Amino acid sequence: MANEISEHHAKTLAQIVEQSSHWKLQPEKKPPFHSPEQANEYVSTHNEPLYLRVPVAGEDDHLLVKVTSSNEDLVFSTVSFETPASTRVHYSHVKLIQGNVTEMLNDCLPDGKKVASF
Repeated sequence: MANEISEHHAKTLAQIVEQSSHWKLQPEKKPPFHSPEQANEYVSTHNEPLYLRVPVAGEDDHLLVKVTSSNEDLVFSTVSFETPASTRVHYSHVKLIQGNVTEMLNDCLPDGKKVASF
């Protein structure tokens, strides 16, 4: 499953991201989902990764993070940087994605820039 996200992982992720006022979940090269139901419908018919759209604090820019499944882990990989970075979160700890993804992205950003809070 290196290039896809399991339906079960995607549905849970959609529920978590729905609680964010800044972060969005979307398919590749398409607008963000407006609801967890829209995300659930999409993943039930598409076998591909999803993307987190994470804004940079104080800017109109955003970063994309590819989300895939690897066994019981969700794998978050940067796509907005030349040097790749990734982090894994076990499904049982998926509610902790904010900290893991924020730390990964902030480590990639130049000094003085941070991602927007969840």
